Amino acid sequence: MGMTRAQKAKKYGESEGSTPAAPRRPRDPAVRPVSVHEMRPGELAPEPGKSSSAGILVGVAFFVGVALWLYYHLLVLQGVSGALAGGVTAPELLAGGFSAEHLADFARGLGTDGRTEYEGVHATTGLLTPLLTGLGWLLFTGLNTPQRARKWVYWVVVLAYAVVFLLGNSALDAAVAQPQDTAAAAYASGLVLARWILFAALLLIAVLVCVSVVRRKFDDFSRGRLPGQRPRS
Repeated sequence: MGMTRAQKAKKYGESEGSTPAAPRRPRDPAVRPVSVHEMRPGELAPEPGKSSSAGILVGVAFFVGVALWLYYHLLVLQGVSGALAGGVTAPELLAGGFSAEHLADFARGLGTDGRTEYEGVHATTGLLTPLLTGLGWLLFTGLNTPQRARKWVYWVVVLAYAVVFLLGNSALDAAVAQPQDTAAAAYASGLVLARWILFAALLLIAVLVCVSVVRRKFDDFSRGRLPGQRPRS
């Protein structure tokens, strides 16, 4: 008949009466998360969810700017030409600039009340159009142009367009208020011409950015780098 645990403890001591405890394993040292600044090139993987969300927001801002530009030029200024100026084309719709005689005819067609409404158009839709259009182009080119130098060139053109647009509105208000001032008319005409040249540059930038994006996508597809693709050796 075997001895009980208490009898073993009395005869051999406490060490024999108790079950030996399992040795404790040392804890693994706490691993500090790696900072983004400590990662090597290529280790920072993009998160598809955040990237797609940013792309959607930028796309919305870009198309809002384009829609507002079309609304201003195709509806608002056409209404100014027809309803306010009696059929005389608004000066900013003339991409090649305008003469002092045309500006005098436009001011005469507007009259005092029409001139006030024309200035109101510049203070509302004419103010929002270059700001939102410029913002949409800035975000679009910033998201899709990885080269820093090229991105800054694009941004300079976009900002120049917005500034020239606003200066042109102010110059047109001053020229319409004093249609006999040929120097003011020439200055406003030069700003309108520069505005259209810069807008053509914006269209060219949009085309170049789209072509660059398509090329990168094709290159990533050929190398198997697109999300869901199996990398090729």
